[in-house]
Amino acid sequence: MQLSAVFLLVLAASAAGCKREAVIVPADRVYTVDEYLAAPNLRRRISAACTNDPGRTGHDPNCINVHRADRVAASGSLGSLPRVVP
Repeated sequence: MQLSAVFLLVLAASAAGCKREAVIVPADRVYTVDEYLAAPNLRRRISAACTNDPGRTGHDPNCINVHRADRVAASGSLGSLPRVVP
């Protein structure tokens, strides 16, 4: 009987240690790439949060969209880039 109590205690402790933390990106909703391009201050704030912890925020929709918006803003309009044909 005492062994099963110890087993349950160890199981509960390990389950508590495996609890996944919520990814915290300071945005109230998922913004689109166009919305990030139209709001540079928001883009800088979200981009900084995503860049600060890429391991936890790499798959967050806001981080994906803000990184895409950063690339578009850095290169200007994608339509002005020369066409590359392999």
